[in-house]
Amino acid sequence: MENLLHDAWVLFVGIGSWMVNKLTGKLDSLEKDKADAGQINDAIKGISGKMHEIEKKIDSLGLTAIERSEFKGDITSLHLRINDIEQRKSDKIQKVDVKMRQDTNGEH
Repeated sequence: MENLLHDAWVLFVGIGSWMVNKLTGKLDSLEKDKADAGQINDAIKGISGKMHEIEKKIDSLGLTAIERSEFKGDITSLHLRINDIEQRKSDKIQKVDVKMRQDTNGEH
């Protein structure tokens, strides 16, 4: 009976170690293939440069349904509106913060 338990234990340890080795091998290959931040930034810069070239080409063709200057003006006004909303929100948050501080100091 002892031999049978010993043999079963050895088989269990052997299969377990084989599974752990396979798992660590897969994890190592995933780590090796994972892109680092530098590669991602380089890819984004490359895409950005290509997009700029495409925009230049579209501007030179002038075949869009909406003129590029009108489109760019709309985008600019949208950015200005977003910045204005963000600034007003920030001002309101600061006013609430100041009021809350005054309320807590008045209670003490």
